[in-house]
Amino acid sequence: MTDGGLPLTNEAIASMTDEQRSILNELGQYAAQELNLSKLIKDVTEQVKGAMAEAGFKSVATPRALHEDPEVDILISSKSRHKIANVENQIRRTLERAIQVGLGKYRLIREQCANYGVPCDV
Repeated sequence: MTDGGLPLTNEAIASMTDEQRSILNELGQYAAQELNLSKLIKDVTEQVKGAMAEAGFKSVATPRALHEDPEVDILISSKSRHKIANVENQIRRTLERAIQVGLGKYRLIREQCANYGVPCDV
């Protein structure tokens, strides 16, 4: 094992317990949700900015309508932003469980623990 941990391989997964594989499966599902929500937020932001530019709206210091506000894209994507925060919390909890069941020796888990602020003591 290097300082960063072991690689997560098909062989490693095959030798894991059902509980360990289940946790990895959950992480995979959360990763897909996070990716989809991130893409949705990006698409909404680009769409709003594109529509505003197409319509000739410019950011103004004192917007007179909601659609003129420079933060309207944040408003429109707020539900997705809330959902992504929930997914990130689920990822943190699942990473904690991954450490508890012995998956902290794998590089992917160690890196994601660092990314999500989860202690990874092995």
